[in-house]
Amino acid sequence: MPTKHQLSFLLPVLLGTLCGSAVAASRLELLPAQAGDLAAPAALARSSRLSMATAIAAPEGRRDAVAVSWAAGAQPLAKPAPFVGESREYYTEVSAAELAAGVAIRTSAPQAVVRVHPTGAASARGVKAIDPRAIRVRTAQGKDFNNGTGMDMLVDADRLAKAGHGFAQGTSAFRLHPSLGAGSFTLRADAPAADAGARYLVNVVEPASTVALTLRTDAVHYLHGQELVIHADALEPSALRGAAQRRTLDKMAAVLVSPAGRTFPLEFKRGRDGMLTARHLLDADENPAPGLWEVRAAAEAGSGNATVKRSLRVGVAVAMPQARFDGNVNLIDQTDKLVARFGVEVGAGGRYEVRALLYGMVNGAMAPVAVAHSAAWLEPGAGNIELAYDAALLAGVRGPYELRDLSLLDQSRVGLLHRQQRGLVIDEREALRAGLRAVAATPAIARKQTQ
Repeated sequence: MPTKHQLSFLLPVLLGTLCGSAVAASRLELLPAQAGDLAAPAALARSSRLSMATAIAAPEGRRDAVAVSWAAGAQPLAKPAPFVGESREYYTEVSAAELAAGVAIRTSAPQAVVRVHPTGAASARGVKAIDPRAIRVRTAQGKDFNNGTGMDMLVDADRLAKAGHGFAQGTSAFRLHPSLGAGSFTLRADAPAADAGARYLVNVVEPASTVALTLRTDAVHYLHGQELVIHADALEPSALRGAAQRRTLDKMAAVLVSPAGRTFPLEFKRGRDGMLTARHLLDADENPAPGLWEVRAAAEAGSGNATVKRSLRVGVAVAMPQARFDGNVNLIDQTDKLVARFGVEVGAGGRYEVRALLYGMVNGAMAPVAVAHSAAWLEPGAGNIELAYDAALLAGVRGPYELRDLSLLDQSRVGLLHRQQRGLVIDEREALRAGLRAVAATPAIARKQTQ
């Protein structure tokens, strides 16, 4: 039998254990990441070499915690698919002198649309737009078309500006007449004397062309230190069962541009399948700037004597992982909620958000049940964010439960830091031990059974 002294020593320990169990009923761990998941190996802070104002100062924003949950729709979770960019156009930048001497363009289909506008720097200086009627067109056979002949649509800069479709300032456009067909053409135009030193962007768009340049990344989102993999291809429909056939990309030049303006050359190499692929180790340790990273590519695809030019820009989401899940999850004692507390390792202070879609057993099959989002301000070090699902949302649902599409976002710097297809499995007994009481009412939203 323990002595009075031993009891006095054990009592605080027992009370502390009981109190602790009232806060965290079960300790769980995140499931291992699968292929296609986004997960950082460590939480990082930006390098001290960056400017003090942007790298170290805490970002502005609200610091109160916010949590919401609602019933999920009937559709099952869709696996995110990498973005594929496609282009049937190309750009070329020329000087006013080059435009006056003659700029060669090539089209692969009739009725190509040509747009001309001063470049960003020239436009900022107030360089005047070139009226499409002032552009002279010469065919490969040497036939000239002036004052709007050879064009079946002319749109000056004022009309395009009023249309409000996001065209650059000073843009004018025309479409080649169908009778001119496709092939090589020369464009000439004299810029106003005051704009003799200006530069212009000539954009050739071919809506009717069958040849498209495509760029495809191997992931939807990337983190600092990961390898960007991007595939380039030139495809056109084949007469055989609607399939697509590949054109050889004879020339391929591309760069990767960060939101802060840093430029990295991309080297494409041809694989055994004939597709060109570039790989680049991402360095996102830079002064934060809004926007996506961007792949800017220019290519030429050959087919006999007909060369097809294409330009394409594709955005890539890249984030600096200044926080990450530490892998630990606690179920918190609640009678009216299912609450999971996620451990977060923080490298830089900011506002972070956790999201997840809760699945459960409905009529014997796994189905989406509820969605929860929760955001909180976290300082560097160890922190946590709780996801709470109201018990009323779990009416008619049994365990086991799963948290799918588990995400961690950096709201302060707008970046996705973690995304996991299957994040956590919660056994029904663990939910009940956490104090969750089943609700017998019929769910307000019918749920479609899915596997």
